[in-house]
Amino acid sequence: MKSILGDLMKWSSVSLVTASGLALLLLSGCSGQTGITALDRDATPEDALPAFITVPDPANRESARLLATRDGVRYFVAESDDSKTACLAVVPPGEPPNWVMGCGPNTGPGEILETTGAAMSSARLLADDSETEKLEPGWTKVTENILVRDP
Repeated sequence: MKSILGDLMKWSSVSLVTASGLALLLLSGCSGQTGITALDRDATPEDALPAFITVPDPANRESARLLATRDGVRYFVAESDDSKTACLAVVPPGEPPNWVMGCGPNTGPGEILETTGAAMSSARLLADDSETEKLEPGWTKVTENILVRDP
């Protein structure tokens, strides 16, 4: 009897540990946090946001990465310290203040935010692995994470 009870307790402990580990794995996989891979790489001098850009809370200026340049317009991404918010800065050539920066929730695939500035194209920031095969008319894919629509 003692041996059977010991075996049951051993299996119960193993099952409990296995179930707990599986639950943790499933929960972390379902957190909805998709992210933007470019934010994971080391920064280069080109990634630095121009000094004239005011970074809104909760974005971290030091997290900024240059995602793309198209027709002289630079597209930067930055994120909050907890990675739950992503921000897009659209910086056209020329003197400031002809730039725009917006932030949105970085919690899943798809569009994080859309920005539009005066006399500028609109830009959308997308999370990694967003479906861009069927773009809306007028939108152009610049990178995996950036779509633009010219004025």
